[in-house]
Amino acid sequence: MKKWLALLLVSILAVSLVVGCGQQKASNDSSSGQQQKEEKPVEITFAIHTPPGTIENQAAEMFKKTVEEKTNNAVIVKLFPGAVLGGEKDNIEQIKTGEIQMSIFGDILTSMYAPEYDPTVVPFIFPDMESVYKYWNGPFGEKIKQALEQKGNVILLGQIKRGARNLTTNKEVKTPEDLKGIKIRVPEIPTWITVWKSLGALPTPIAWNEVYSALQTKVVDAQENPYENIYSAKLYEVQKYIIKTEHLFNTFKWVVNKDFFNNLKPEYQQIILDAVKEATKWADEQRDKRDAELEQKMQEAGMKIIEIDKEAFRKAAIAGIKEVAKGWAPGVWDEVKGYIGE
Repeated sequence: MKKWLALLLVSILAVSLVVGCGQQKASNDSSSGQQQKEEKPVEITFAIHTPPGTIENQAAEMFKKTVEEKTNNAVIVKLFPGAVLGGEKDNIEQIKTGEIQMSIFGDILTSMYAPEYDPTVVPFIFPDMESVYKYWNGPFGEKIKQALEQKGNVILLGQIKRGARNLTTNKEVKTPEDLKGIKIRVPEIPTWITVWKSLGALPTPIAWNEVYSALQTKVVDAQENPYENIYSAKLYEVQKYIIKTEHLFNTFKWVVNKDFFNNLKPEYQQIILDAVKEATKWADEQRDKRDAELEQKMQEAGMKIIEIDKEAFRKAAIAGIKEVAKGWAPGVWDEVKGYIGE
């Protein structure tokens, strides 16, 4: 009898231990699951210096939606359009240090970090968007990307075409000689300043978010931008003419802070890459149609379109282009000299 009672007690103890371990494991699993659920989402602060409603801002909205859906909100994209976090120069410094994680830049980015490799940011060289993309897909395009990572701490994720840049003024400009003495607002890009000076203009660097007031108060007489920027900033209210110089076919560069991106889970990295590819493809498809619509709208708003001899302006700019070319890496001049008849 005593032996039987002893065996019974041992059995009860064993069962208790098993149940206790099971409960502890379940408790641990539950706690782990709870911690996983409470894990904070990754946040991407995405600064955009152009106004809401533009194609690049719509593309960014598409990017945000895709990333958040594909990650089940484990990655949250916070968009800040309209230069609320500062102009392009501010955003370049912010993304380099990791204060923000993503942004879109025009030509100022490569002009700062890879001017020796990037002639696509120089006015009056490339005649169309196809030739620009051709250059980017060549060996020097890869060198530009490497320079952005090494000097700017950013990875180039994709590009969208912005449409041709055109000059707007309050006086008719039909020949290169008509540019003499005109104060033209330009971004703070040294190569642009050099080329416009060679044409006799007076280039004046002003932040984009200050351009409207600068034109309104006559600080400058003219400016140059793609149609999207001209229309969204309502520059038709303070400018009379669009001079179809089409002097630059450039792109918006979508970039991400390198340290931030490299520390993401591989699956998140791929989702971001795929989302950028989808958004930039959509944006490129919209561009030409949008530019035709905007040209019509600006004419309806009172602006007059002036067609010019583009070749005459390109020839007049050769002296400035050659001056800029002195700072290019070996081989770059050979890639572009055919475009300007040299």
